Order: sequence, then C-alpha cells, then structure tokens
Amino acid sequence: MNGFYNIIKPVGRSSSQLVVRLKKQLRSATGGKMKIGHLGTLDPMASGVLGIAVGSATKLFDFFLAKRKVYVATCVLGTMTDTLDVAGTVIEEKPFTGVTDDEIIESLTKFEGVISQIPPIYSAKSVDGVRAYKLAAKGLSVELKPCQVTIYSIRYLRREKENVFKMEIECSGGTYIRSLCRDIGAALGYPAYMGSLERIQNGTMCIADAVSIEEIEKDITAGFQSLESFGNSLKRIDFSEENEKGLKNGVKLFVDTADAYVSVYLSGKFYGIGRIEGNELSMVAREYAIV
Repeated sequence: MNGFYNIIKPVGRSSSQLVVRLKKQLRSATGGKMKIGHLGTLDPMASGVLGIAVGSATKLFDFFLAKRKVYVATCVLGTMTDTLDVAGTVIEEKPFTGVTDDEIIESLTKFEGVISQIPPIYSAKSVDGVRAYKLAAKGLSVELKPCQVTIYSIRYLRREKENVFKMEIECSGGTYIRSLCRDIGAALGYPAYMGSLERIQNGTMCIADAVSIEEIEKDITAGFQSLESFGNSLKRIDFSEENEKGLKNGVKLFVDTADAYVSVYLSGKFYGIGRIEGNELSMVAREYAIV
C-alpha cells in the first residue's frame, strides 16, 4: 500500500496523534507493518489539511515541503502571547483604538513577495540541536535567526470583531503564520497574535477532498490516493524493458527534460515516482518493492 491520505485535522489533536491512530488502523486492516508519516505538521490548535504518506510515498516529503500552502487565519490586534497564538500567556497589551479595513489591506500588501521573518520561540526550529520550544518551555533564552519565506498572496477576508480580522495566505513551505500575524500587527501599531488557523491546501491536497480519521476507520480506502493516481498530476516518462535492470539497481538514467518530479512507467506499467536533476533521473518512490 503506497500512497497518501488527505485527512482533516481537528482543533485539539496533534498531527502525531492522527499518524499513530491511522497506523494502528492500517496495521489492523492489513495485518502487517507499514511505514507512515505526515507531510508537514500542524500545531494542535490548528485545523485543516494534514497529508499522511504511506509506504514508499513517505519518501516524497521533500516534494510536499516545497509546494505552496494555503491558510485561512485570524489576526488578533492589541495583545501578544509568548507562543504567538491563543494557547499562550499574554506578554504584551495595548488598548485597541481602531484601524480601518483599508489600513489593514494596505498593510497586508507589504508582506507579499519574499520576506524575512523570525520564527516563534515556541517552534520546532533547532537551536544547537535542541528544539526551540523545549528551551522556551524551560524559561531559557531563545534567539532564532530570520528565515526567508515567500508570500505569494495575502487577501483580506472580513472583520470578525473590531480588533480581529480574517485573511487568506498562500505561501511557501516553512512560513510561520504566527510570526506573520505578529509582524502585521507591528505594522499596524499593535501587538498581535494568531487567533485561529486552518490549512485549506497543501500542494495537491485540498480541504474539499479531505476526510476525517473516523471515516478511514470505517473504510481504509476513504480519502486514499494511490501513488499511481498521484503520478497522474506529474509529467510521464516511459522506459522500455531494457532499462528495467538499471531502474531496479538505482542507476541514474539520462533524461532530456527539465528538473522535476515525474511519473515513471516501465514497459507501459506504472513503476514509481522519480526526480530529474541535471538531466539525470533517480527513483524516489517505487510502487513495488525490489525483489
């Protein structure tokens, strides 16, 4: 079983909890062990699309990491927490005297493009080999270096309260929406934190196609996309039978095409997902185990 599940992660559950629950269900249904892992975590207080890879598809983590993400988030003005979200402890407050919708929209446009942002101290960023959130939880000083991320678009949706507004962000992997809310608040003259977060798209996975873990527990085919089906969204590369030995032995094959992930077929049959770099193809995820 090689492929992906597009699961709706509810608020209050961690990504790892859903992975463990799915792994248990698959083991019960198939009777065997299976490699499994998520394709980009969501904080416990966040909801939305959580991609989980199964079997050889777990090797495509880097593919999804590099893909665009789309989030819907609320930004709360006038208060900042240590975690930069609703779960944290208030560390700064300023009376909210008001901003107009036009002022918010003008501020948001300044964050489009390649920007530099400092990750939250309560994050999985590594500091000398230790996760930043573990250091912060012990009250230790945490200094994180700015990271370059890309905001492809940021759209004002509506006002939820006088000091709370909702926005939609399309961004690169590695973007911290909590940090973005903090920085937008600063641009508007207020401390701020992220009130809520929903991921509505992760690469090719969309919220409209996602299913709950409960649905999968009733039917393990629910929300599942096979590796071959996933490959239909990629450029197809066909090889003849004479290339079979090279592919199975991990030999890099010359391909006259641009760098990309591709769907590889051998003698007309789907073989797996490969990656082309510098006109050389190497296999990333195979549909069938090498025997």
